[in-house]
Amino acid sequence: MERRFDELCPYIREAGIQGRDSWKSFARRIYDHQFFFCFKGTANFTVAGRYYKIQSGQLVIIPPNTPHHFWVDENEKGELYWFHCDLFFYPDREWVSEFYKGPKYVRLFSPEIPEPEHIRENPVFEGGYQLPVTLSLKNPSDMEYRFRAILKAYNQQNPYWHLTAHVHFMVIFTMILQETRRDDARTSGHSHVIHQIETAVAHNYYRKLSVAEICAETGLNTEYASKLFKQETGQRLVEYVNCYRIKKAKSLLLESDLSVADIAEMVGFSSENYFCSVTKKLEGKTPEALRDYLMTLMSQESPPAEHTSTSHN
Repeated sequence: MERRFDELCPYIREAGIQGRDSWKSFARRIYDHQFFFCFKGTANFTVAGRYYKIQSGQLVIIPPNTPHHFWVDENEKGELYWFHCDLFFYPDREWVSEFYKGPKYVRLFSPEIPEPEHIRENPVFEGGYQLPVTLSLKNPSDMEYRFRAILKAYNQQNPYWHLTAHVHFMVIFTMILQETRRDDARTSGHSHVIHQIETAVAHNYYRKLSVAEICAETGLNTEYASKLFKQETGQRLVEYVNCYRIKKAKSLLLESDLSVADIAEMVGFSSENYFCSVTKKLEGKTPEALRDYLMTLMSQESPPAEHTSTSHN
């Protein structure tokens, strides 16, 4: 079931600064969402098995019950603001807060999160929107100010600090929406969503890439994005990725020093055999035959050699 944006009722439970204190060796799972903002240096995350190198000015959002690691390399000086929060009202919100403060916190590094009935949902909002895992910000100074303001409110612990943090969180959430531009997609049709998916493929085609990972890059639910892409383009997303990879491979085939195996790896195919199969299906030729064909075309399209004329004075 999709959630409406006006259902948001954030509850910030704690905030802090993350430095060298890391959990690289053991995956952690949490009950709520945790938002990180890198304001200095670089840091490393893995979220659901995927690695992210985070730089100053980037945001990271850890969803509930999702295995993740965090560490800062020895030669780096990564520092991040963070806060834990519920996105909606939960009657057991104090239970989670007390769990985090107590000795049972170490159990979050177990293979399974204890007492799973307290796990929050990772919502799909109206229009199929989901919060991204990472986000590079066009104006990071505004985001840094909001994180710093939440941390200040938490540290001061005024009677109304939750309200202050609530206000700043709503601005943060709005900024995330504006950066990912899902609101524009709803008002201007689906073309922008399709463009975002195509951009994600263009930026990541060279590595092993699942449909779920493409959708994570765009902030869209996998089922919703796949269905929308098929409706708008007439192509399944997997087919589009393969077509894009073959387009890139055709350019590389003109490089005679590259083997078929090299090219298959460079454009993200899991094996040379799969690359050959897809090339045969889409182009009607094996990669070797396609290379010969493209080389022939190139030679035919080369301009004729210029004739040298002799001037007589």
